[in-house]
Amino acid sequence: MDLKDNEIKQNKFLTDKFAEIIKAMGAEKLAVQYRTAPYDITTYQTTHLNGGAIMGSDPKTSVLNKYLQSWDVPNLFVMGASAFPQNAGYNPTLTVGALAYWSAAAIRNQYLKNPGRLVDA
Repeated sequence: MDLKDNEIKQNKFLTDKFAEIIKAMGAEKLAVQYRTAPYDITTYQTTHLNGGAIMGSDPKTSVLNKYLQSWDVPNLFVMGASAFPQNAGYNPTLTVGALAYWSAAAIRNQYLKNPGRLVDA
């Protein structure tokens, strides 16, 4: 994994915008730091990795259904950002939490009453 040119340009644009806002709010000190390649986990601790068990509507092109349930193993539910094909932006925590809640509700209200696939493909 490495940062692509568009990600580096996006980061520079957003960092500059954030700096403008922070200065307008009256900040006395501001340290601007841009992300650069190559990717380094020791520098970018807030990076959210995604993918690996993609969620989708077709078992031929995805691993999980909309309830984060495995298409192949009905009693396997995979919570987390591995269900996303990519990161749509920064900090996917709320989306991860919402999907976990959605999945847990389906397990409790549907799966436990009738174990098996929750979505027919």
